[in-house]
Amino acid sequence: MESEAGENGTVLETITAILIALVVVIGAIVAWRASVSDDAAGDADYAGLRAAVNTEQTRAINAVNAYQSYNNYLSYWYNKSWGDLISSDINTTTDEAQKEVLNRQLATSQDLARADLLTFDARFRNRDNSYDVDRQIGEMWADALKEKDMDFETQFSLAEQMRKKTIYLLLCVMVLGIAPVFFSLVETVDSKSKYLIFGIGSIIALTGTVLSILVEFGVIS
Repeated sequence: MESEAGENGTVLETITAILIALVVVIGAIVAWRASVSDDAAGDADYAGLRAAVNTEQTRAINAVNAYQSYNNYLSYWYNKSWGDLISSDINTTTDEAQKEVLNRQLATSQDLARADLLTFDARFRNRDNSYDVDRQIGEMWADALKEKDMDFETQFSLAEQMRKKTIYLLLCVMVLGIAPVFFSLVETVDSKSKYLIFGIGSIIALTGTVLSILVEFGVIS
C-alpha cells in the first residue's frame, strides 16, 4: 500500500511538473499576444491621429480653395455686369467721343471677365447665376477621401478595442500565474491534500487558458 501510494505520488508530481512547464509556456504565449495587441493599439492611435490631421487639413484647404473660386466668380460676375451696363450705354449714347471711351471700357471689362472665367469651375454656377460653394466643397471632399485616410473614428475605435484586449490578456496571464503556485505546493502537503491542491491548480490553469482563447478570438471583448 505504501509502495502504491509512493508510485501515485511520483506520477502526480511528474504530471504536476509537466503542467507547470505547460502553464509557463501558455503564459508566455498569452503575454506575447498581449504585447502584439498593445503594439497594434499604438499603431491604430497613430493612424487615427494622422487621419484626424488629414481631415482638418483637407477641410481647411477645401474651404480656402472653394471660397477663392467663389471670390473669382464674383469678380467675373462684376466685370460681366459692368460690360453689360456699358453696352447698354453705348447703344443709347449719340456722342461719338463718349462712345469711344465706353468702347475702351467695354473691352477692358470683357478682358477681365474672360480672365476671371478661367479661375473657377463653371460646373458650380447655378441657373440663377449664384455659385454653389457647398457642392464644390462636397466634391472636393469626396475626391480627397479617395486619396487620404480620414476615417479617424474607426482607427480610434480599433485602438480602444486593442487596448481592452491587451488588458484582458494580461489578466489572463495573472490567472495563469496563480496555477504554478498551487502546483508547487503539491510536493509540500500531505498525501490527502495533494489531489485537492492539484485540482485547484488545474482548474485555475484551465480557466486562464480558456479565457485567453476566448479573448484572442474576440468572444470576450
